[in-house]
Amino acid sequence: MSFQDRSFPTLNAVRAAGAIMVVLTHAAFNTGQINHGWTGAVLSRLDFGVTLFFVLSGFLLSRPYFLTRELGRDWPSTRHFYWKRALRILPIYWVVVVVALLIDPENDDATWQDWLSHLTLTQLYRHDLLASSLTQMWSLCTEVAFYLLLPVLCHLLLRGAMRDGRPHLPAIYRRAAVLSVLGIGWQAVVAQVPGHEGHYAQWLPGYLPWFLVGVCYAALSASLATRPREHPIERLARDLPGCWILATAVFAIACTPIAGPRLLLTPTGWEAALKVVLYTVAGAFYLLPLVFGPEREGRARAQLSGPIPLWLGDISYGVFALHMIFLNLVFRVLDIDIFTGHFITVALGTLLLTVPVATLSFYWFERPIMRAKNVRFFARMDAGARPVGATVE
Repeated sequence: MSFQDRSFPTLNAVRAAGAIMVVLTHAAFNTGQINHGWTGAVLSRLDFGVTLFFVLSGFLLSRPYFLTRELGRDWPSTRHFYWKRALRILPIYWVVVVVALLIDPENDDATWQDWLSHLTLTQLYRHDLLASSLTQMWSLCTEVAFYLLLPVLCHLLLRGAMRDGRPHLPAIYRRAAVLSVLGIGWQAVVAQVPGHEGHYAQWLPGYLPWFLVGVCYAALSASLATRPREHPIERLARDLPGCWILATAVFAIACTPIAGPRLLLTPTGWEAALKVVLYTVAGAFYLLPLVFGPEREGRARAQLSGPIPLWLGDISYGVFALHMIFLNLVFRVLDIDIFTGHFITVALGTLLLTVPVATLSFYWFERPIMRAKNVRFFARMDAGARPVGATVE
């Protein structure tokens, strides 16, 4: 069976937006800006950038599994998948860990256990505080856990859920819904454990709803790619402003106290669960018109497909990985005390330092390393699962 797949040209812009959100929320927290009025409330919730990352990962990484089942082709190579993920995240991550542990004065007392856990992305499973300049890496630990689980997860979603040789979407949605409810329950329970006693609220189970939105989108997208037809989701996705207005309204609700405190205080179970649910709904509606519907129709999609969003999306992982080193450097160089203001100065300074270095890192370090993704033993053997002409994988 042959088919012409989508290229998803706007999804790099989502990565860019997620990375900038993460930088801004960390700048706002460290300057104390999150305590000031409604702007502080919004800035405190820009950890929503992590939601965008997780939904996007769920969609892009699971789609080949559903696509091969739709096409009746071999299951994607797990060996290649793990190798490619390792090439993409580990080299710059290891560099950042070494630099942070060596140059950040707050890490002068780092033990060999700190070095080992951070280098192996297992720091989230210890009861110690995360190292300075590396606190944002909790989400990478969770994302890596999702990578490791993904082939098994897709197998569980698809096993016994085939009709006439194709994935049966309602069965997949039901299973994803059950896992999402269990994840929300996990978050409601473990979020009440104080952070210094463990990082349980940052483990993968509590964020399965975000990943599974992307997984469900992937299942439907693969089905529509191989069997083009009119679908209610496609009609809904044509209304990008409507989807984004609804997503923004849900996000605005998440900015209120019902989704938990702005500071690093222990939320109630209801607050933690509600925050996950609200972020899930908002993330779903922000991504929906970019995954479905017309690919480049309208000014918004055309702008999001442009060269600047593409570039920012390419370097977004570098921005995410590097920004806390530069944020802390701005504080030290300008002799600014933590929680004493200067949000604009800190945010702009961090971005002005991070973006150029992340650009150099991507083009001179990260991208050349990715050329080894098809080296011998790890060569791709499932080319039919890759979206033809896709700009984002």
